[in-house]
Parts: sequence; C-alpha cells; structure tokens
Amino acid sequence: MFLLDDGALVYSASDLANAAACEFAVLRSLDARLGRIEPLELAADAMLDRAARLGDRHEETVLGEYLATFGPWDPASGTGVALIDRPTDRYADRATLEAKHAETVATLRAGADVVFQAGFFDGRFGGWADFLVRVPAAGEPAYAVYDTKLARHAKITALLQLAAYADQMLASGIAVSDHVHLILGDRTVTEHRLADLLPVYRERRARLQTILDEQQAAGSPLAWGDERYRACLRCDLCTPEVTARRDVLLVAGMRTTQRARLRTAAVRTIDDLAASTGPVEGIGSAALVSLRAQARLQVRQWPADDAAGPGGAVVFELFAPEAVGDLPAPDPGDLFFDFEGDPLWAAPTAPGVPADWGLEYLFGVVENPPSPRATPPFVSFWAHDRAQEKVALRAFLDYLAERRSRFPGMHVYHYAPYEKTALLRLAGRHGTGEAEVDGLLADGVLVDLYATVRASLRTGQDSYSLKKLEPLYMEVARTGEVTTAGDSIVEYAEACAVREAGRTQEWQDRLAEIARYNEYDCLSTLRLRDWLLARAAEHGVSPRDPVGATTDEADAAEVHAADGAPDHDPTAEALLAYADSPAR
Repeated sequence: MFLLDDGALVYSASDLANAAACEFAVLRSLDARLGRIEPLELAADAMLDRAARLGDRHEETVLGEYLATFGPWDPASGTGVALIDRPTDRYADRATLEAKHAETVATLRAGADVVFQAGFFDGRFGGWADFLVRVPAAGEPAYAVYDTKLARHAKITALLQLAAYADQMLASGIAVSDHVHLILGDRTVTEHRLADLLPVYRERRARLQTILDEQQAAGSPLAWGDERYRACLRCDLCTPEVTARRDVLLVAGMRTTQRARLRTAAVRTIDDLAASTGPVEGIGSAALVSLRAQARLQVRQWPADDAAGPGGAVVFELFAPEAVGDLPAPDPGDLFFDFEGDPLWAAPTAPGVPADWGLEYLFGVVENPPSPRATPPFVSFWAHDRAQEKVALRAFLDYLAERRSRFPGMHVYHYAPYEKTALLRLAGRHGTGEAEVDGLLADGVLVDLYATVRASLRTGQDSYSLKKLEPLYMEVARTGEVTTAGDSIVEYAEACAVREAGRTQEWQDRLAEIARYNEYDCLSTLRLRDWLLARAAEHGVSPRDPVGATTDEADAAEVHAADGAPDHDPTAEALLAYADSPAR
C-alpha cells in the first residue's frame, strides 16, 4: 500500500492477501507509512529473497513460452504478446497510474493475444496482473487471468488476486473468461470458476478498505489487542507484542484455540497459567496439566521481573524417565543422522512438463566414537542433481547394510520425523531401496529422539527444536556462517551459483561450511541421546532391549510438530505463496 500526494491510500492484491493472514500487521504497516510509528525494519530473510528470485524466474519462463507461441506485440495487426512497462517509481503518482490503466485497457481492446504486467488502477486499488490471455468464448473472445505462483497448490490468497484483476477488467467493460488460472511452480495449471471467487473477493476488498480507512482516520497508532481486528499472533509484527506481554501463547506447545479458551477463563499470561488451578472449558485435563507444568518451567527460566526477556540458563525436568528407558541400549555401531535438503530446488524441464521439486543434497552421519574421548567420525553423502541423489541414496543404504552386518544391534538416531519420510520419498522417487527402507522401519532401526523428548522432558524453553535443547548438553555453541536450516539451504544455492561461475575453491569452501553445520546437527543428536540416558540413569532407569518405534511415538511427533522441532520444511509453502508478491 502507499499514499498518493492527495492523501488517497492505494492498496494492492498483496495487501488483500496480507490482511487475510493478519489485519494487525497490515494496519501497523499503515501506521508506519503515516509516520505514527517508527518505520518497520523487518529482519532480512534470505530464504524469502531466494523464493522471490525463483518466482521471478518462473514468471520469465512462462513469458518466454508465450512469446515463442504468439510473437511480440504488433499494434498494426493487433496480435502478439504486449508488455506493459511498469513505472520505475513503485509509488507512482495518480496520473501515471491512470495512464497505465488506460494503456492496459486499450491494449486489451486492440485484441492482443497476451498482455503481460497489465496495470490496473481505480482510485483505491492498484495492481499488476501477470498474464491476461485472449481465449475463445461465446459471442466474442474474452480474457482469462493467469498468474504464476511458485507454490505447488492453489491458495485462497492467490485466487483472490486472480479475482481482483478479473474484477478490474469487468469494471472497464472488457469481456472476461468464466475461469481464472494459476500456473504453479511444478507447471501445473489450475482452473477456477470466477463466479465462485468474485463474491469472496469483493467482501474481502470491502473489509480491507473499511479497516484501512478507519485506521487512517483514527489519528493514532493501532493498539495491540484491539478486538475489531484479527491478529495472527505469529508474524514478525505480532511476535514482539506477544513477548512483551508474556502472552500465554509463549508456552511451548500452546495452540491458538487453547489460548482463546484460556483467555476466556481470564488466563492471559504465562504467569497466569503457571499459577492457575481448576478446569478450563474446552481443554482436556491431561493437556491442561502439561501446559501448566510447561508454563511453570518457563516462568522459572524467565521470571516476570526479568526485563532482559527469555533466556538464561535452561531449566528442565525429566518427568517420565521411563520413556527414556524405552530407547534401545547403546551399541558401538550406532549412527546419528541428519539430512540437508532444498525444497526449492527443481531440475529443468521441457515446457509443459511438471517440475520435480526438492533435492536432498547431503546425507550426513556421525558414527559412535571408537573410544570415549575420540572425535566421532563424520560421514557424508552428497548429491548435486537428481541422478546423484539416487547414487547417494544407494550408497547410504549400502553403508547402513554393511554397518548392520557388523553391528546387528545398531540404531540410527535422528530428531523429528523428517528423516523417515524423506527416505521413504527418495526410495519411491528413484525406485530403489524401497524394501530396505521398509525393513529399517519395520525393524525399528530408525529412532526419533524428538518423540522421546516430548514423552519425557520439559524445559523452560519456548520450543523443543534441537537448537533450543542444545544449551543443556553441547559444550560449544554453533558458530560460522551457517547456523540454521534456512542458512544451509541458501548457502547451498549460492554455492551452486559460484560453481556454475567456475569459482571452484569458493564452491568447495561453501560445501565445507554446510558440512560443518550438518556435522554439528548429527553430533548434537548423539549428545542428546547420551544426555537423556544419563538423566534417566539418575532416576535408576536404564535402556531396555532394542525396540521399534511405537505408534504412540509417531503420533507424538505429529501432534507436537508445531513446536518448531523439525528444522526442515519440505514444502516451504509459506514462502512460495508470496514469492512473486508485488511487494518484493
């Protein structure tokens, strides 16, 4: 959104999408534009930036295909692909926007086969449609809206954008197709009835315009907690407000539905929850006991009078040591495993051929150290394209088979369910190792420590991600350029770019940095296993005979996935949905 010189507020299809997610964030952004609060400085997000670049490339690919089919715009014949030049100033003046709207409408009326970056402006709404494509229709040809999205599934926010551009054409007297379309990242083209979308779009637009006008006229910044407007509670603008108020949502594992029920019962902060007693309507007794215990630990770790914020020494309690006792007995052949994967990687495909997304570029393993003081050996299997991924999978499975032949009692430890699901996906994708992966699962060789943690341990942290647990057992903190899964993905993409540029040494240096990050993850998994066993031993509990993962453990991993434990995001849909947002 932006303000014209005359004070009129112009909003876009992206603002519609953003308001659908969080009205509070949209209105706070407006306050910043009006100068009522300091300009918003959101942290840079390398993953989001990369997704945006890939979205641009996707759009350029589709444009190239249309140009190859229809040729460039020829005003004399009224055929070809017309490109509407967007103003260099993103916040253009009213006259420029009106001129671009008029140029777009004139080009459509002239009968262009495709209009790229069609500009629309009606005084309040402004936007740029990816592609308007002339299609046969009863009576006269009509234009269908096609939008490129890097996502692999149609989302309501993307459909609202399609409806917005169709509505602009209808208002200008342009014949519009009955259907609108998304060209997804895997090259799938979806089709949606415009008649189903327009009522929703118009209601959402009216709502957005109303709340923007209300806040513009308010004269003061929006206050947190204003119940007239929806807040998502999770975005970069909501999170500081939640933290500052010690909101009950900070309790690890807390769901927004549970938060709402607690607030109805006048339980609003982590301190309220820690001190509360008695039932709460809508929350089961077992869940309530667990949430209160979690809140008490978080209050211990972050007392109400501590202005420094969450942090400090991590407090914990092993409330069910017997769950640790269900782990297999340690074996000299044990392995500690972690994938590094890029959900945004896709091999080039021919036009119209669906893309095959995602590459597991590193299978990393730390072996049990040969002696107590020895450095645990690190073994890596790299893959830089789809063919190499198959080779890496085969090599990894052969490595496991040989290891199991020497150490029949060995297990492979990992944290969160991703490693299991990725192995199954890889075996299916490449048509190799399916029986072996099934055997690993059936024999209980793969052991998910996240399930054990959630069944046995509470800490004063607000999440049960591996990185949040590491202060308990890792002597040396993470260092270097790569410290998160997102860093690893971006670093790998940049490494591939320097390889293609011929900078071999830099390529190798970047891979080494990724390997160090992965090795630390694997070592962290080893140290966590040993730390859990040591804590259980303090309660007189020892590991039992090797057992397979139970259904309850798998269910626990799924139930608590929202805690942020998995460092992998195999779909990255939140990034892909907005990758080609006009705000980029």
